[in-house]
Amino acid sequence: MRALPDTVENPRTGERVTFVARSPECLVMDVEWTRPGHRASAHVHPAMEERFEIVAGRAAFRIAGRDEVVAEAGAVVTVPPGTEHLAWNPTEDAVRLRITMRPGLRWDEFTTRFFAGEDPLALLSEFAPEVVLPPR
Repeated sequence: MRALPDTVENPRTGERVTFVARSPECLVMDVEWTRPGHRASAHVHPAMEERFEIVAGRAAFRIAGRDEVVAEAGAVVTVPPGTEHLAWNPTEDAVRLRITMRPGLRWDEFTTRFFAGEDPLALLSEFAPEVVLPPR
C-alpha cells in the first residue's frame, strides 16, 4: 500500500483531518469542522473507542440514541466501542478537535479513501472492523 497523506480534506463537508500519531493501537487526529451541520451518518466503531477533545468552538453529539449534548472547548466526550453515535458542528463557526481512536486499526486509511470519494458502500464492506452503520 502507498503511504497515506498527513492531512486530508473532505471536499463535500470541508472537514480537515491531520494525522498526528498513527499505529494499529492508537490513532490521534487534529480535526477541523469548518461548516455547520452533520459530518457523517450515525455509525458504530465495533472495536474502537473514539475520544473527542474539543479544542476550540462547540461540538454536538448524540450517543447511544440519547438526547443531543453540546460540548464546549476543553470538554472531552468518549464513545465506547460498539456504541452508535453522531457528532457535528452546531454553529456557524469552525470547530477544532483532537480525536483519539483506540485501537487505531485502519481508520486513517478509511478516512483518506472516503474523503477521496471512493464508494462508501464498498468501503464499509472492506472496513467492517472499523465502522458499521447501525441497523434501521
